[in-house]
Order: sequence, then structure tokens, then C-alpha cells
Amino acid sequence: MSKLSLISILLGVMLLGAAGYMAYSQQQSISSGVQVEATVESKDITYSSDKGGRYTPHVTYSYAYNGTQYTSGNIRPGTGTKTSNTRTAAENRIDQYNVGETTTAYVVRGSPSKSYLERKSNPLPIMTNPLPAIIGVLGLAFVGLPVYKSAAS
Repeated sequence: MSKLSLISILLGVMLLGAAGYMAYSQQQSISSGVQVEATVESKDITYSSDKGGRYTPHVTYSYAYNGTQYTSGNIRPGTGTKTSNTRTAAENRIDQYNVGETTTAYVVRGSPSKSYLERKSNPLPIMTNPLPAIIGVLGLAFVGLPVYKSAAS
């Protein structure tokens, strides 16, 4: 086996591990979420012309947990914020949050600075955050390609 094949396999295994960790971490955040009352501080939508134009909703909220005040901007658990193709779709994601009003947030037990607003448990993590799946597919490609080339030779 060549050095390049070995490096590709190692990189693929690392990417698969990262994808698994991200999916596991997201599910742990959902399952350990402690419900708290939060105050919406601000909300807006930003536009990025990357990839044909994407709208990203933002909600900033504050909450107290065990006597300490925190501020967060996570709408969903895990990494990243879901973007939308249209401004209307992004607005629909944050319409329920009004500045100055209280809402329910979920604090990750053991990490009180981590919180989120939408407790969406889904049997397929790809539905709530496709990043682990993308990294996993890349990992499989890095593992499979050298093995395929080796078998074809």
C-alpha cells in the first residue's frame, strides 16, 4: 500500500470520527437540555451572496442558569445556523420570537453557556444538521478510493 493510500485512509477515518462526534454531540445536547426562561434581546436576518444568495436568521437571547446570566444566539443545537434561499423562509424561522418577550430556551446540562431555542429531535441527524453527513461521506470517499484502486490493480 502506498503512502498516499495510507494517508487517505487515515484522513477518511478521522473525518468519519469527526462526523460521528458531531452527530453524537448534537443528540446529547438535545437529550440533556434543561428548559429555562429566556428574554429575546434582538433578531435579524443577514444576507450572503455566496452560493447564489443565502439568508441567515439570527436571534440573540439572554437567560439565567444557576444564578449566572448568559447570552446566546443558537437557534438549534449543534454547529452552524440553517440558512434559507429566500428572506421569507428565514423570517418564518424567527417570526415566533419577539424582542423583549420571553421564550423557552434549553441549556445543555454541564455546559450552561451552551443553549438553543428549538428542541428538535430527529431520528436522522442529517435533517437537523447535514454537516456530519457531508463530512462522513468525504471520510468514506477517502477510505474507499485507495481500497478500490488497490483492489482494481
